[in-house]
Amino acid sequence: MTIAEAAQSALRTLARPATTRQIYDEIVKQDLFRFGAKDPVAVLGSAIRRRTEGSKSLRGEVLFLSDERGLIRER
Repeated sequence: MTIAEAAQSALRTLARPATTRQIYDEIVKQDLFRFGAKDPVAVLGSAIRRRTEGSKSLRGEVLFLSDERGLIRER
C-alpha cells in the first residue's frame, strides 16, 4: 500500500474532511503504513499534495481535494 492509498483508506474511515495530522493518526491507528521518516506528518503532507487538485506539485491522478481551511477529503 502506498502512502496515498493509506491516506484514502484513513479518510474513508474518518468519513469527514481531515487535517494531515488527523489522517496520519488514523493511518497509525489502523497500521496502514509504516513511516520511517523523522517527520512522518510532513512526508504524508507531501504525498497528499502530489495528488491534490490544484496543487503546483501535482503528479499523477488527482485523489484528494483541499478546502480553504486546508482540510483534505477524497475526490
